Amino acid sequence: MSQLVFITLSDLVPIIPEIIVLVTACIVLLVDLFAPQKESSFTLEVTTIIGLLLAIMSEVKLHGYGITGFYGTIVADEFSVLFELIYLSVAIVTVFISKHYISENEMNFGEYYVLILTAVSGMMFMTSGLDLLVIFIGLEIMSISSYILVGMKRKVARSNEAALKYLLLGAFSTGFLLYGISMLYGATGSTILPQIIDELQKNDGDNPLVIIGMALVVISMCFKIAIVPFHMWTPDVYTGAPTPVTGFLSAAAKAAVFAVFVRIILTGIPLRGADWEKVLWILAVLSMTVGNLMALRQSEVKRMLAFSSIAHAGYVLVAVVVGSTSAISGLIFYSLAYAVMGTGAFGILTIRDFGRVPQTYDDLAGYGGRNPLQALMMTLFMFSLIGLPLTGGFIGKLQIFSAALDDGWVWLTIIGILNSALSAYYYLKVVMFMYMREGVFPLGTNFSGKSPGFVLAGLIGTAVAVLYLGVFPDNFLKLASSSIQALL
Repeated sequence: MSQLVFITLSDLVPIIPEIIVLVTACIVLLVDLFAPQKESSFTLEVTTIIGLLLAIMSEVKLHGYGITGFYGTIVADEFSVLFELIYLSVAIVTVFISKHYISENEMNFGEYYVLILTAVSGMMFMTSGLDLLVIFIGLEIMSISSYILVGMKRKVARSNEAALKYLLLGAFSTGFLLYGISMLYGATGSTILPQIIDELQKNDGDNPLVIIGMALVVISMCFKIAIVPFHMWTPDVYTGAPTPVTGFLSAAAKAAVFAVFVRIILTGIPLRGADWEKVLWILAVLSMTVGNLMALRQSEVKRMLAFSSIAHAGYVLVAVVVGSTSAISGLIFYSLAYAVMGTGAFGILTIRDFGRVPQTYDDLAGYGGRNPLQALMMTLFMFSLIGLPLTGGFIGKLQIFSAALDDGWVWLTIIGILNSALSAYYYLKVVMFMYMREGVFPLGTNFSGKSPGFVLAGLIGTAVAVLYLGVFPDNFLKLASSSIQALL
């Protein structure tokens, strides 16, 4: 007879933040259904933000305890709490910068906020999961929500095309992941990470099923974070998606997949052999180089940022290749830094200027005169993406490349620094157009240079975070280092 499985209240403690987010999603859905249409948008926005703030408070309460639940398949340790705080913070900023965009593009407020919340809950389950099946379920919750978010502009053919491409390639990567999990289960008899590790330590770690299974899992993760050559979907999806959604996906979704990557590597599944290091080395170099070279060729700013996000995934993959504590600490720091500067940059692009949303570099011409505060913040985000001093991007890259150099990865470090220098061309091109080119407008064009208060609040928050991480990085670096100890 099969053994009965009992769930107790203590099992729910590690997933209290996830429960809060999902309950908030249900409340938003009901409010959208029953509240008067004229009053619902503000109510939905406030309800979403309150739910996310309550989830952040519960994460802070859980920090440092390392509580497990559901028979060891879920954990709330320092590592998961830190990454989940990143997702929740990005979601709050996304809500702030989305309101006017949703109205202008005739999107449904309730659907949009519910999908943001469910996507965040999926990311949180991924990061907390100690069972490959829990990670898979979390990944699918995030992915399905993301597919719909990308296609929210139903009347725009480009958005529909982007959603379809994302769905098809996402389903393809899901197949790789499931095959990989089945291979690991066949080799070890378990899908729970600690049990898989124990089994591999007792038996031969070079089992072909384990090697094939891990290869398939890695390929699936590379699809989700747009590592070359699994990056084909990124430019079209990022360009076709609603601009706030693009920022949300580039910041939070990639951080969630890297969190899973780190947990798998540091908990002991064999990715540290010489052959694996060579493969990941090649993928990191390809991602940095191809991403930057393709970004140089773009005329649309969103498409440029899409290709540059591939390059940034390559920088983060450098830390995965090195695998040392200082490198992974740099990975966590860089994930936060890229989250705030990426969300901020895409947030600037959501602001309607001279009657439409900026698309090309020419659309940003004269932006510094029309919208001086937004142009200043955009300049800060571009400087941080380059990795200039006094910004969070500089500290993140410094941590990763220093760790790589200390561990003997000299050529990988040189290639990373050269690619980072190459990116200065297209990032500074944005600044040049904003301040050194005059905008050409049709006669009778009116613009006020004003932006909605909610949008400015979110953007100012990201700008302050970029500066804080660049000037006072020690506190977060200490948190990142202590969170890694929870995995060792």
